[in-house]
Amino acid sequence: MNSLFDRSDAKPYFQAVINESTIFVAFDTETTGLSAAQGRIVELAAVKFDFRATVIGEFSQLVNPVDKIPPDAIAVHGITDDMVAGMPEITDILTRFIEFVGDDTVVLVAQNAMFDIGFVNHEALRHDIKLPRNTILDQIELTRAAFPDLPTYSLGATCRRFELVDTQRHRALADSVLVMKLFSHCLKQFEPLQGLAVLNGMYHYSFGGPMIVRIAEELMTVINMALETGAILEIVYSGGSMRGTPRRIIPTLLFDRDGVAFLTAQCLVSNTNKQFRLDRIKECRLVGETGD
Repeated sequence: MNSLFDRSDAKPYFQAVINESTIFVAFDTETTGLSAAQGRIVELAAVKFDFRATVIGEFSQLVNPVDKIPPDAIAVHGITDDMVAGMPEITDILTRFIEFVGDDTVVLVAQNAMFDIGFVNHEALRHDIKLPRNTILDQIELTRAAFPDLPTYSLGATCRRFELVDTQRHRALADSVLVMKLFSHCLKQFEPLQGLAVLNGMYHYSFGGPMIVRIAEELMTVINMALETGAILEIVYSGGSMRGTPRRIIPTLLFDRDGVAFLTAQCLVSNTNKQFRLDRIKECRLVGETGD
């Protein structure tokens, strides 16, 4: 099965060959906000598993971000300043996380991967920590491949739909476990060889340097919401044939190429898949759900 979108000009850092012996690590971060350039990680967790979703190991650690955790972030994950006050700082935690992941044949998986990759990248840059080049997959893309007509692709709503949710709170380890469960559930929708083809055909992210151009937090919030809910966006783009003219798109994927963030989306004007540099999107707003 081919990749859902043409990424012939997207440049991954490392292409792992995924097979039935591949080991996976689903990981998640909880943070002080939505901006990787300005925010900090307050929790990092992961679960290691094999192709049959047999758990091999777990990693979970609260992180002292040094900075105060804003009330709106606490409202999301429930992690308070008191909870992280005596915890190690990110330098120690990232080193241990890298050791937990293991060699570069291990494939990482994250929901809306660019978000977590961005925070890990920025923390590593601040503290001069060398990150591995393991392949990273975005669970949202796999979910879209297995279930192309869902009304939303948010982790919680999708897992509730397929009765994969337990009673755990919205925390990094709980969400990592949900990513693993959803990953396995999606693969079961394909024949074994077809499932491997889907995984190998997905865009392969990797840890790398942070985005060269800082993207406005408000823009990232709106795009992330549209990616998970399937909402239609109206954007004004500074390049292309419709320069400066509003156009409506359905976002499908975020990726990083040589330190520049791109958005792949279905353009509803031309009815084609296009790529947009995030730093050239001058205006962006939600206008409705897919199909409205």
